[in-house]
Amino acid sequence: MDDIELDLPSVATARNAGRILEIGAVGLRNLLPVDGEQTHAYVCCVDGTTLQLPDSLRNWAMQTLAANFDLRATGLPSLFPCRFEFGIRDGAAYAIPVTQRSLREKANA
Repeated sequence: MDDIELDLPSVATARNAGRILEIGAVGLRNLLPVDGEQTHAYVCCVDGTTLQLPDSLRNWAMQTLAANFDLRATGLPSLFPCRFEFGIRDGAAYAIPVTQRSLREKANA
């Protein structure tokens, strides 16, 4: 796989922003791995960049995919494109949706 690995910045507090990406899609590669292989999660950015997620965000990717499929199955619009903030806080990787309000709150903190 030739994807660039997503480099997660360490974030000291919730008031500091991590890496914000405009996401066009989330996906999984190698869903049925054979011995010695792994399933890899990735995000496709709206600029065409594909970034492989760290293993610690694989469950987030699966939950995000499931939520998006549920929305689409009920006739609601896709989650994508959308903005997510990625980082490491308190030793754990995170991915959270970004809103204009959350950006203003961090800027004013």
